[in-house]
Amino acid sequence: MDTDSLYAPYIDEEYAAFSSRLTKNHDLPYRGVRVPVLRKLAKELETFPYTITCHEDVLLKGFWITSRKIPFREKRELIAEHLSLLQTWDEVDTLASSIKPRKAELAETYDCFFSLLSEERTMPRRLGIVTLMSLRKLYPEKREELLEAITAADNDEYYISMAVAWALSFFYVDNPDDTRPWLEKVSEATAGRAWQKIRDSRRIPC
Repeated sequence: MDTDSLYAPYIDEEYAAFSSRLTKNHDLPYRGVRVPVLRKLAKELETFPYTITCHEDVLLKGFWITSRKIPFREKRELIAEHLSLLQTWDEVDTLASSIKPRKAELAETYDCFFSLLSEERTMPRRLGIVTLMSLRKLYPEKREELLEAITAADNDEYYISMAVAWALSFFYVDNPDDTRPWLEKVSEATAGRAWQKIRDSRRIPC
């Protein structure tokens, strides 16, 4: 089953063209359905009977997984299966922003995404970095461990370097003095991107 009828009222071809230019490393076509619509549609699905044929299908399935009212151990299995579909930074980042762990599942959630920091594949590793960046304040006792693991995850791959830079900029805003030494442990390119993000935040003087 495809999503043609599901998306029909929401397709915007100009938005599809714009979005595809922002995410250049994709193999699937874009339909031009906006993220808030996809989040809403995902919450209305009991099952996911669709074949993945376009970019929005990947987003929709990610939102469907994260919105399900099931134990995280079951959700974790679905996320693991979903990793192979991730091609673009927005498929990763919108999924990461949708992870809302229950208090009783914080440890399992942490372990799930921490394990992705050593993934060889670019987008799964980025998912680990961005999710833990987003959830970092839920794990104050893990700050040092996270900084060590995230800086160790840095490599020459652009989307990894940008994710590490983004994470370091957030940690820096939280605590500049504590984070500054970690900026010396990543590549020159990643450090430069992190400092640029810190400056762009306009919250912290450099």
